Amino acid sequence: MLFALVLITAGTAFAKQTPDQTRAKLNEMSGQVLERMYQKYPSSEKAVQLSYAYCTISASAVKWGLVGDDHGRGVAVNNETDERIYMKMKEVSLGVNFGAKEYDLLFVIANKEAWDRFISGNIKFGTEVSAQASDGVSGDTFADATIVANGVWVYQLDKKGLAVELSFKGARISPYRTLN
Repeated sequence: MLFALVLITAGTAFAKQTPDQTRAKLNEMSGQVLERMYQKYPSSEKAVQLSYAYCTISASAVKWGLVGDDHGRGVAVNNETDERIYMKMKEVSLGVNFGAKEYDLLFVIANKEAWDRFISGNIKFGTEVSAQASDGVSGDTFADATIVANGVWVYQLDKKGLAVELSFKGARISPYRTLN
């Protein structure tokens, strides 16, 4: 029943809005994600300012039995060109899963090559754990960030809910075709 409620809520959150209204909502959510990240992870603000680009995603997850399903929406912003690309995320996990939660993701994108891969939908990743990541160029570190792909780091902040999982994950982030 919880799973059905989350699916209905997620599906109707954007269903009755025009593309312009949806883009405005995603831009507003992006600002809120940045604000929360800067409070929780002060290093993330400098990372965003110095990066080539960044992407914020607000997501929710339902974990039940052997399968977990996460989905989210957000916006990728190129700091060099001010281009905005609206994105969606889908993650599937297999293993021991239980619970539901909402969370934010902040992807820090180091260079044009990583940006091009990211906005093309060619970023697929599993779970990695890292306490500190270095960009390998300027010597800066992104404390509390996790490396998810070459030139891409992510900060995660859980907002509410509880999910217990011991599983293998795979995620894909791709452009939201109807909004770009």
